[in-house]
Amino acid sequence: MHHSPGLEGKILKWCVQKDDSLCTLREAFEKVEPKLGFNIELKLDDNLVYSSDHLSRLLLPILQVVCDYGKDRPIIVSSFHPDAALLARKLQSIYPVFFLTNGGTEMYYDVRRNSLEEAIKVCVEGGLQGIVSEVKGVFRNPDAVNRIKESRLSL
Repeated sequence: MHHSPGLEGKILKWCVQKDDSLCTLREAFEKVEPKLGFNIELKLDDNLVYSSDHLSRLLLPILQVVCDYGKDRPIIVSSFHPDAALLARKLQSIYPVFFLTNGGTEMYYDVRRNSLEEAIKVCVEGGLQGIVSEVKGVFRNPDAVNRIKESRLSL
């Protein structure tokens, strides 16, 4: 917090729209320097089961903006949610899609999220470009690094 002399105890008007508004994804593309890359992480609720229709309705508008405004900007699309990552790949092929994983350092109901081995399988079967893993998961299973390389995936 920054201290301004003479303002102690004064109440200042704070307007969310003006002082702390969030930009839309489109505005981010328009206002951020075009040579800066984006990781568009598709975040979903771990405790919900999404139908493929629901997932499509959530992802399509996001991916539409990315494809319309991303132009030549370096972009990757990523998600911890295997079905969202796979669908992002099906819905667009311009930008690489990475599957995010804790590499087995945490356990989830969806087994595809519980190991690097499963992450490799998701990527290979779904045509994804790579894996982003919690580093402890990689240290715990260093052999997986070779399998990831052999599968022509980025890590």
